[in-house]
Amino acid sequence: MEGAFFVGRKEVMDWVNSTLDLNLAKVEDTANGAVACQLLDIMYPNQVPMHKLNWSAKQDFEFVANYKVLQSCFTKLGIERHIDVDRLISGRYMDNLEFMQWFKKFFEMSVSGKPADYDCYAQRCKGKG
Repeated sequence: MEGAFFVGRKEVMDWVNSTLDLNLAKVEDTANGAVACQLLDIMYPNQVPMHKLNWSAKQDFEFVANYKVLQSCFTKLGIERHIDVDRLISGRYMDNLEFMQWFKKFFEMSVSGKPADYDCYAQRCKGKG
């Protein structure tokens, strides 16, 4: 997965925005953890409890709750990836870029793209915010 870290910010953000039908401006906007959870939901349908996500999370403790959902799903699905929540919730550019670079590579190795019948907006509406 070393090649994952040679993907630039613009490519990562274009991928996130087009895959999830979002309009995020900065990599730091992924720090709340909900974006990663929805990407995992595309990869493993009905395995992520989307109703537990807080899309309007603004505080660290709200971010942590989203990452707990993600880590729980990783464990349940046998994905061996440690999530350094403290670094990600701080919203630092490099930490979030590296995580999204890894996630992009992981996503592309697992699926060929977003299924045509996957409704990003409807899935986000299951959560809060």
